[in-house]
Amino acid sequence: MIKTLLVDDENHAIETLKMLLEQHFPLKFDICAMCNSVDQAIPAIQKHEPDLVFLDIQMPQKSGFMLLEIFPQRDFEVVFTTAHKDHALPAFKHAAFDYLLKPIDPVELQKTIVRFEEKRKPNSIEETLVSIKRQISSHNIVDLNTQDTVEYVDLNDILYLKADGNYTEFHLEGGKKLLLSKPIGHYKKRFEESNLFVRIHHSFLANATKFLRYDKKEGFMMLRNGDKISVSVRKSSTLTNGFY
Repeated sequence: MIKTLLVDDENHAIETLKMLLEQHFPLKFDICAMCNSVDQAIPAIQKHEPDLVFLDIQMPQKSGFMLLEIFPQRDFEVVFTTAHKDHALPAFKHAAFDYLLKPIDPVELQKTIVRFEEKRKPNSIEETLVSIKRQISSHNIVDLNTQDTVEYVDLNDILYLKADGNYTEFHLEGGKKLLLSKPIGHYKKRFEESNLFVRIHHSFLANATKFLRYDKKEGFMMLRNGDKISVSVRKSSTLTNGFY
């Protein structure tokens, strides 16, 4: 199913779009959230990691364009829904997948969904990447998607992760850094089965095998490469009492 978010400040517009999707594409869409503002949509996108977002443009406080500025490198497609024709050019400048005028024409909606599904079909490169991911999963290696590359990294070479808003900065052995466009909570969940990483601060997820010394007085962890990272007061008791 296509994980989908609907974002519009008008409830009747959301309900109409939901009805059209369910009527014309039964059992094809998993509508995981319906949001009335950009501020509601941000955490919903981070939580559900949708494939597709239907996004109104003109909303109180923050426009749909402002939402996309918060996610400049995104893993979801956006279809703008608006009553104003003059928004088409800026919509496509924001790399929108499509642009639908309200009231939404069911035929135009169907065309959009058909094109979206065509784009989602895996090509040979994507199939190869999926195959690689399947093979490396049992060898303690992870694939990390940066803006331009897919980096294959041994978990043991990751020193720590640092939160940077909606991004996460990976610090690796040898001083290498990678900036990825997902929040740190995404990687905490992804790496939890490895039992290597400890959330010692809301901004840091660290590889416990790289710990050298915990300075209880200053509240930081010294790593074996010399880096110092902060430890939250809430996590300090876990460190002084041992790991579980």
